Amino acid sequence: MTINRRVIAASVAALVFLVVGLVQVADLYWLRHRGEVVTATVGEVQHSRRSTDKIKVTYVTRDGQAVVAKTANYHDAEPGQKLDVRYDRKKPTRMQAADWSLSYTRPLLLYGGVGAFLILLAVLDLRLNLLGRLRGAATR
Repeated sequence: MTINRRVIAASVAALVFLVVGLVQVADLYWLRHRGEVVTATVGEVQHSRRSTDKIKVTYVTRDGQAVVAKTANYHDAEPGQKLDVRYDRKKPTRMQAADWSLSYTRPLLLYGGVGAFLILLAVLDLRLNLLGRLRGAATR
């Protein structure tokens, strides 16, 4: 039995979405458990037609390390504005605006939901393919 390309593509895409979702959840986990809040300065706002806008911020960690990082997890920012950010003290470039949600719901629903939907499509395609073959064999 050969597996058609749609099934393979849907399975690979589902795997990618699930991995990205897990990475997002892991980032939130570390920010929840090791996060420190400091004040940052917005350096620039990068507008994008294809993806979410991002801001580049600079801040100094509580142990004195200067950090420049980007995030799409913010509500509103202008260059030069002061903004509280939450960063991971073990990986200071992992950060987001302090007022951005630390809930797991968004990445789980978005990435997990799309991944599950793609897996469902792959299974349905396999099932329909198998039924079609069985019907074809039965009529011979």
